Amino acid sequence: MSIFSRIKAFIKQEPKEQIVGYSIPELKSIFTKSLLSIDPPLPAYPQNTSLEDIGIPAYYSPFLIGHEDTRKFLTLVEDNFTYATEKTFNELPVKQYVNTQKTEHLVFFISTREFNSVTVRLVTNSVDFLAIIAREKFSVPPPWIVFEGYNPSWWSGDMQGAQGYYNDNYFAPFFTNLSGAERDVYYAKFNATNEWIKSLELMYDVE
Repeated sequence: MSIFSRIKAFIKQEPKEQIVGYSIPELKSIFTKSLLSIDPPLPAYPQNTSLEDIGIPAYYSPFLIGHEDTRKFLTLVEDNFTYATEKTFNELPVKQYVNTQKTEHLVFFISTREFNSVTVRLVTNSVDFLAIIAREKFSVPPPWIVFEGYNPSWWSGDMQGAQGYYNDNYFAPFFTNLSGAERDVYYAKFNATNEWIKSLELMYDVE
């Protein structure tokens, strides 16, 4: 079961559960415009899932970025929306933005508590904004940064726990969609060792 299927199943069982710090009734009151389909389809990462089957005409998207990309992400938000309000959820600010001209909304929060990186979780009905995020191609921080000191020979297809979650939901969807040239740039950007390069290319069967 995918992370999105688990979220939907859990929300159906617990109607008071929150998504990015908002309850389902709150999100329904924010997102009222009919949801446009994503056409053409966006790349596999960041992953997006429609919340229409729980009555919210919007998409949910979680993704991982490096600390150095936080300002760039926030700039994209400011370029496409106007700040509306915010609230606190788990001691984190959850911000709500709006584009009144397009009747589009964005609710998101960022956290630095996980994976030695920045986790972004957002809900939006703006297909254009999701496309902008996809085109930006934010790099997912690699395993040797997320799990500092982790042995590259241990990186395999049967990982569980934090490594398995990170790989299944962030790293693998991102890495396996890079071209050979993009992988070379990625390795250089994050100072990949030969051991890590060999381990990743063997595991994901890329050349």
